Amino acid sequence: MGGSGERVAEVAIVSDRPTLVYVLPDKIGGVFSIVANLLEYRRSDEFDYRAVLTRNRRDDAARSNVRLAADSQTTVTYTLPDENMYAVVRRLARGIGGGPGVLVCNDFAELLMASLLDPEKTVVQILHGDYDYYYDLAATHDPLVHAFVAYSRVVFDNLLQRLPHRRDSIFWLPYGIPVGDVRREPAARMSAPLRLIFVGRLDEAKGVLLLPAIDRLLGEAGVPVAWTIVGAGPAGGALHDTWRDASGVRWIEHATSADVRLLCAEHDVFVLPTRAEGLSVATMEAMSAGAVPVVSDLPSMVELVDGDCSGLRVRTGDAHAFAAAIETLARDRDRLTAMSAAARRLVVERYDIRSRAAGYQDLFARWRDLYRPRPAVPPRAYGSRLDRPWIPNAVVRLVRSTLRAAR
Repeated sequence: MGGSGERVAEVAIVSDRPTLVYVLPDKIGGVFSIVANLLEYRRSDEFDYRAVLTRNRRDDAARSNVRLAADSQTTVTYTLPDENMYAVVRRLARGIGGGPGVLVCNDFAELLMASLLDPEKTVVQILHGDYDYYYDLAATHDPLVHAFVAYSRVVFDNLLQRLPHRRDSIFWLPYGIPVGDVRREPAARMSAPLRLIFVGRLDEAKGVLLLPAIDRLLGEAGVPVAWTIVGAGPAGGALHDTWRDASGVRWIEHATSADVRLLCAEHDVFVLPTRAEGLSVATMEAMSAGAVPVVSDLPSMVELVDGDCSGLRVRTGDAHAFAAAIETLARDRDRLTAMSAAARRLVVERYDIRSRAAGYQDLFARWRDLYRPRPAVPPRAYGSRLDRPWIPNAVVRLVRSTLRAAR
């Protein structure tokens, strides 16, 4: 830590029991919600559970500010690419702690640590989306990962294609969400404006800049609507600027998962024009509350949205197709009501966290059998000549900041 200004928020707890450590980015999003639910609804088992939140100071995403239902929780901050990677992974290793158990990896930093230092644990990587980013992480760290988890069937199949030799250690485990009694109530008047909601990061990858065009097309078709936009992100400014006639738009920057389910219950249609997705947490939460999803027709969406009964899938990036699908629901409120009930029923039957968390724990309970010895020469796919275990972190930061200032 030295004079770097980076820190480990708490000291790792020493226990005679094996530890199960979730490492995840400290920011609001689907990954955080999934891990939070797995911790909240776990049953008692042999492990001490630990959550390690990672925070790159170069990431401007909103922090979670949530205490997870783990036995202990630590925040590890760092600045990449400024720091010596070895300084970062040593700091992360202190937060994780030594000894046997399971290390659950959700992103880059912890896999980087596993490539440079022996975590002394069975390493499980969860792939959180149908993106090259996650497949590339899996392929790069293949010799160091003892088990892979895909919670989407599409991700499972694609990973099998990338790593066919790992067939016996790739697992399809859909996650779950809390399914409560909150559910959509239809508007009092059939002629009332259709209530539309978007929930997610305000990012071009989520297709948010398509929303004003969808709204304009609905207005031209004579379909009255009211919007709620929940989220923040790098495209937020552009979205506000583009949506010039936003008098019918309510903006909410931050909301918990429980808040999202309550908000979705106040709406008729959940709109998600995303360009890439995993098994969408926000879509699942919306459906559990009875909001009918109208989403991009992506392979990973098929598990949730059948395109007929539980919601509508439309051509990715096509504002006209989104507007047309929403219009059909606005003009056929009986169909909207039937689809609302079907959407909620699908989530209740397939994605209740109480049953899904048990599947993850059953896998983790096999940690001794899944473990394999660490390769004699682990893969090292990152870093420059400055990333060496013997170079002081202060020197690396000084050199890199000087080079950056000179550009």
